[in-house]
Amino acid sequence: MQIQNINKKVVALIISILIGVLSIWGFKTAFDSKVESLNKKGPEIAYVVASKDLPAGSIISPETVSQRKLPSEYEQSNAITADNFAAIEGMPLRVDLKPGDLIMSSMVEMKKDISKLISPGRRAITIPVDDESSISTMLKPGDLIDLIITLQSSEKTATLPLMQGVKILATGNQLDTNDLSTETTGYTNITLDVSAEDAKNITLAASLGKISAILRNPNDQVISDTSSFIQQINAQKRVTLSTKLISEPKNTIQTNNQMANLDKPKNSNFNIIYGNKDE
Repeated sequence: MQIQNINKKVVALIISILIGVLSIWGFKTAFDSKVESLNKKGPEIAYVVASKDLPAGSIISPETVSQRKLPSEYEQSNAITADNFAAIEGMPLRVDLKPGDLIMSSMVEMKKDISKLISPGRRAITIPVDDESSISTMLKPGDLIDLIITLQSSEKTATLPLMQGVKILATGNQLDTNDLSTETTGYTNITLDVSAEDAKNITLAASLGKISAILRNPNDQVISDTSSFIQQINAQKRVTLSTKLISEPKNTIQTNNQMANLDKPKNSNFNIIYGNKDE
C-alpha cells in the first residue's frame, strides 16, 4: 500500500512539473508572437501630446507638451507629429487637454491672435523701428533682443541699457516665422512682450531719446542690471520736484497736481496695444 501511495505522489509531482513547464513554454510562445506582431507593424511615429493639464487657451511650448511614440500601424492622420511641432509652437489651444492626450490639428488655433499670446500679468507694446534700430529688418517673431536708449543734448550724448532679453511677439503684422508675406516689404514697428512696469519705462524712454534693438542669442540667459536709465530719470524727477516746491510754494491741492503732472510721460510714438484688464 505504501509503495502505491508513493507512486501516486511521484506521478502527481511529475504531472505538476510538466504542467508548469508547458505553461511557461506557452507564455513564452505567446509573448514572442506578440513581439513579432508588433515588429511587423512598422516603425514608430512620435506624436505631440500634452505633458500636463492644459486648459483651453494654453500656449503650446516645449514646457507644456512632450512626445509619445506609436506604431505606424496606428497612424493618426490629424495628430501633430514631433517633426511638425514648429508649426504649432506658440499657438493657443482651443480645447482642454489631459496629460498624454494627442494634440490634433483641430485642437489648435492655427491663426495666431496676439492677445492670446500674452501671459497673465504681461503686456504687448509696439515700438516704431527703422533699418538701423531693427537690424535692417532682420528681426523675426520669437527673437530675443536687448534695448538701449540714446540721450542727446547740446553738450553730450549718452547711451544707456534699457532692457534685456525682451521677446519679440510680432514684426509689423507678422506673428509667425512661417509667414513670409512681409519679408519683401519689411516693417516699421515691432511688438514686444514686457511687464506692465517695463511698458511704462519704454514709453518714457521713447519720449526722451532714441531706442535701438540689439539681437541676442536665444541661449544667452545672462541678464545684467539695466536700471541705470530709470534711476537717472527718477533722480532727475525728484530734483525737479524739490526745486519747484521751493521756488513756487503752493497749496496742497496745487502741489498734488504738480506731482501728478510730473509722473505723466510726454507724448510718445509707442503704444500699448494689449493688456490684461484685471490689472
